[in-house]
Amino acid sequence: MQLVLDSESLAYLIGGVGILVEWRAYCLPDGLAFRRWSAAGALLWAGQYLLLDAWTAGLTMASTALRTTLSGRLETGLYKHWVAAGFVALFSGLTAFSWQGPVSLLPAFAVINTTLALFYLNNRRMRVALLASSLAWISNDYIWQAWPAFVAETVAMGINLWTIRKLFANPLGNS
Repeated sequence: MQLVLDSESLAYLIGGVGILVEWRAYCLPDGLAFRRWSAAGALLWAGQYLLLDAWTAGLTMASTALRTTLSGRLETGLYKHWVAAGFVALFSGLTAFSWQGPVSLLPAFAVINTTLALFYLNNRRMRVALLASSLAWISNDYIWQAWPAFVAETVAMGINLWTIRKLFANPLGNS
């Protein structure tokens, strides 16, 4: 028996794996491990979108992967602020480029809030700030009736809440 996938099926398979990788990221209490796994999930989603010829989404997710990776490596210094500002400008520009009315503010808020949380907050506070990003994504998915994304983000938010609870119970969970 030979399994043959067309490019669309392959794209959705890659995206599904990306969801599982992202859920794994939210399970991890360590901030750097969270970033590594989350960046890997974003790369998989970038691949999914590029296979589907959704270039803006693919480039956005590739940028997200880079942002997440760099946020764990640039802990201090002027470069950290310039890189964070660069990603805020990039995501603001992508929002302006792909504007679809006020609903576009939800994903814009989510990616900018996540950028600032990744660069400037410790692990526990970062994860709490990511709850606001999740609510924005969930609202966006509800408005667009993107039910698989709605479910995936809702599960991710639940996993994040579970991990946050564990981090607050552990006095060393601030890293």
